[in-house]
Amino acid sequence: MSGFTIGIIVGLLMFVSLVFVKKDSKFSKFGINIGRVYCPKCNLKQPIIRKPANERQVLYGGYTCKNCNTEMDKYGIEIKD
Repeated sequence: MSGFTIGIIVGLLMFVSLVFVKKDSKFSKFGINIGRVYCPKCNLKQPIIRKPANERQVLYGGYTCKNCNTEMDKYGIEIKD
């Protein structure tokens, strides 16, 4: 294989690791969460199909609990502004 092909393969592997590996709350903008999310305050299960409440939720994912109005990221960690 040429160096260019190896570079493309390494780049793709890095991209896949950023997208599919769950990150901690410090880096929660990256990754895809395929598990169910529960509200950290009232433990209400959030819907699979979500309706974003603001621009941050549109861009990075996240939920607003219908029961207690708590905003959380896509992993269910509360966002405090």
